[in-house]
Amino acid sequence: MSRFTLALCVLLATVLPGSGAMLVGQVSVIDSDVLDLNGQRIMLYGLESVERGQTCFIDGTAWDCYPAAVRQLETLVAEGPVECEQVGDPDRYRRILAYCRINGKDLNEAFVASGFAVARPDETDRFVAAEKAAKEAGLGLWQGKFLRPSDYRVSVGIMVDRP
Repeated sequence: MSRFTLALCVLLATVLPGSGAMLVGQVSVIDSDVLDLNGQRIMLYGLESVERGQTCFIDGTAWDCYPAAVRQLETLVAEGPVECEQVGDPDRYRRILAYCRINGKDLNEAFVASGFAVARPDETDRFVAAEKAAKEAGLGLWQGKFLRPSDYRVSVGIMVDRP
């Protein structure tokens, strides 16, 4: 893809927001399930990952799993430009909810398959099998014990679905 085409895709996504809008380019990771593309925040749709400050446990020992989840997402997005397709309207924080691909690979699914994110079947059942496989293999968060992010948020008094 030429730089002109890339810039045009980003411009069109900015000018024509809405379901199905495409955003393309290099991203940076700003949270365990949120990317930044030229100042636009993109939340990966159909999954969620551990929250900042959340602790997981491996063999009864506390493990700061949030930085590990962020590193895993950084590793995945380092493979090249990301292409994200917007799903519905932006959330209350103006983040675009999106399915993303990198080098033809489903980024959302790869993140869940790595074990550092869990599926959100209330949004889509698309990643349930990837979560099950990661759990059975003991990958990522599944190498120990953790609260699902939604349960963790409730336990600490965060009463929003996507903080």
